[in-house]
Amino acid sequence: MELNSFYNLYENNWVTNIGLMLSATAVAFVLAYLLPFFDNLICTKIGLNLQGGVSKGKRARLYYLLRKGILLFFLLAYLVILVSLVIFARNPNPEYRVRNAGISLFKMILQGVVIPDTEYIEFYLNVMLFIPMGYLLPYIFRWFRIHAIRRPLLACLISSVIIENVQLVTKRGLYDTGDVIANTLGGAIGLFLFIMRAYTLTNPYWKKDYRNYRRWRKLAKNGALFPFVRKVNVRRVAIQAIDEEGIWDFYAKKLGFQLVRFIVPPDSKECSFLFQVGKTQIEINCTNNKSDVLPKQVITLSFENIDLIKDRLVKANIGFEDFSYDEYTNHRKITIKAPENVDLVLLEL
Repeated sequence: MELNSFYNLYENNWVTNIGLMLSATAVAFVLAYLLPFFDNLICTKIGLNLQGGVSKGKRARLYYLLRKGILLFFLLAYLVILVSLVIFARNPNPEYRVRNAGISLFKMILQGVVIPDTEYIEFYLNVMLFIPMGYLLPYIFRWFRIHAIRRPLLACLISSVIIENVQLVTKRGLYDTGDVIANTLGGAIGLFLFIMRAYTLTNPYWKKDYRNYRRWRKLAKNGALFPFVRKVNVRRVAIQAIDEEGIWDFYAKKLGFQLVRFIVPPDSKECSFLFQVGKTQIEINCTNNKSDVLPKQVITLSFENIDLIKDRLVKANIGFEDFSYDEYTNHRKITIKAPENVDLVLLEL
């Protein structure tokens, strides 16, 4: 018997269908409750910080790599099972067809049209099939956690579309836009489980943060800039300096910041630099007066690959304070002692 639709091999076997649905549901339960619980418990014992802060164990780096390797193994095993189920477990069908069901299936249900039971089972299993992807991607990878809604959902959508197109090329299974909807819905459920369980478990102050967020929303609605808060970012920071040559040597030569503008007012020994790194500009006003006393100044820049940045700083022989944790976000940071009593803080996202 050829396996063309998702589970038509079992369409007359309710015992197998129920077993498949229970197994898929059990996987979602294990991911949502047991994985973060035991992961957090073990990491607490060995000194690994799951909130992005500094780990305290003597072999923290080794344990970190070991933990990530184990999680990547589970993700790889899931992907192998996924590809096996949707591609290799099916025989090529010479009468392959495309079914553009989309949301029409839901409209038929609302209109009272009788739908075969296998359609419900297939939809349910297609949803369950992508719950691990929506859960594991933000759980394992910081890149997905930074934008924990858009990026995982987009990854699930793209993965589902790729699978359907591979089925179309190989003539295995059934190309169905309804499967894309079900898979993306499963990814959304997995993401929801991650936020409700894994995120809250590893962020003990989430309730306080949420209350503060709601309080801010209520107070800020009448604020002049409230409608634009999602598009606001720090464009430019300004600091004071004394030594013009030292500023040029450190920011332009050592760090590689782009000099956008250099201004020297007429009949003045003062000057101003405007450097740019990414989308952030740093304005440095230099007095060139050695007798000036400057206060403590701090510039904070955020990056994703702070470990790679640390390696680059070491190779460039630029002095810095090793990893510490930011008291506001509990994320790792590196502090570079810049000229003119400036701390240049590199904060991990």
